[in-house]
Amino acid sequence: MRSRLLPAVLLALTVAGTVSGCQPDPFPPAGAGSGSTAPEPTGAVPGSAGITPDFGSATPDPAAKLRRPWPDSRLGPGERCPVTTETTRPDPELAPLQGTGRAGPVGLGADGRLEYLHPDDGGWTDRSWGGQKVLWAVDPGLDTLVLVRGRRLDGPGEVAFGDPAAPELLLDPAEDAKPGGWRDHPSYTRLRAPGCYAYRIDTEAGSFMIVFRAVGPAVTPGG
Repeated sequence: MRSRLLPAVLLALTVAGTVSGCQPDPFPPAGAGSGSTAPEPTGAVPGSAGITPDFGSATPDPAAKLRRPWPDSRLGPGERCPVTTETTRPDPELAPLQGTGRAGPVGLGADGRLEYLHPDDGGWTDRSWGGQKVLWAVDPGLDTLVLVRGRRLDGPGEVAFGDPAAPELLLDPAEDAKPGGWRDHPSYTRLRAPGCYAYRIDTEAGSFMIVFRAVGPAVTPGG
């Protein structure tokens, strides 16, 4: 029996080996095969070697909802500058506050006058503007952002803030939160020409203006 089975077994093994040699390897080595590439990881950009795409994260503008349009407040030829002369002193630790709102400038003259310096006299980093220090005070009950802008009313002219100069001043009461008293925010008002100007103060509760007269030298940018 053994002599008859051995040739049959050898024949079966030979046929099996021949058939298996004709089948593709179900586990080819890395880089081998028909040239197809491995699938990209889920969420990857094709051809990015598995890097997750960055769709950007634009920072929202915190002052967007406060930036309301200016009213038509330009003065005609010969019109008098309607300076805000009302002052209040809600906090005895601060000088009088111009206007009667919940935020305002401290330290302007009693006649609503701001005397600003030439760039050569102020030690500014941005020497394309004159300017003066202006302290802003905010009601302690106001816990949302306050936007301050400015413009000239009796002719062409701009107002900027800080050093280097920027077109807006954004006050965040939460940064200087104090129990009790009004919150103070040191700043600079930057100007290039004397004249009649207005601050516009925008809060979530509403907007109002404070008009002042600027006195100082004419400044030529780059001059």
